[in-house]
Amino acid sequence: MEHLQEYVVQYGYLSIFFFLSLGIFGLPVPDELLVALAGYLTSAGTFQFLFTIIFTLSGVMVGSLFTYLIGRKLGKPLIQRFGKHLFLTPHRMHKIERWFMTYGSWTVTFGYFVPGMRHLICYISGMSGMSIHRYVLFAIPGVIVSTTVCLLLGYFIHLPFF
Repeated sequence: MEHLQEYVVQYGYLSIFFFLSLGIFGLPVPDELLVALAGYLTSAGTFQFLFTIIFTLSGVMVGSLFTYLIGRKLGKPLIQRFGKHLFLTPHRMHKIERWFMTYGSWTVTFGYFVPGMRHLICYISGMSGMSIHRYVLFAIPGVIVSTTVCLLLGYFIHLPFF
């Protein structure tokens, strides 16, 4: 976390955008902590709130769309080929797809509030065949609210690791 903090301070808003774009894609970067760090740096006067919110929201959304597209283009072939190694049998995949077709839109919105879930939701949304317009319609509220909450937590609560 210390190295991440130094990198964010040194390279600013673009590093936040870059890390969040890659983090949602699956890079092992703690997205929630990174956004909270950006909030803390905003409260310390290093960043301006407006630019921080723009770059964090943009980074999460770009990463989400990229991950959705990967799920859309490569998801099913990869699961068909390697799913058995992850205990994803065709029967289980069918159940997941059926459940996602019923509740998937709201799962996209609320999945952003569960750490780790947001990564899977993006892939599954693409794999399930959800239209990109529907995905964006339900992803945007989740991205805005969850990212703003993490940003404000970092802004108002000075956590010991910052």
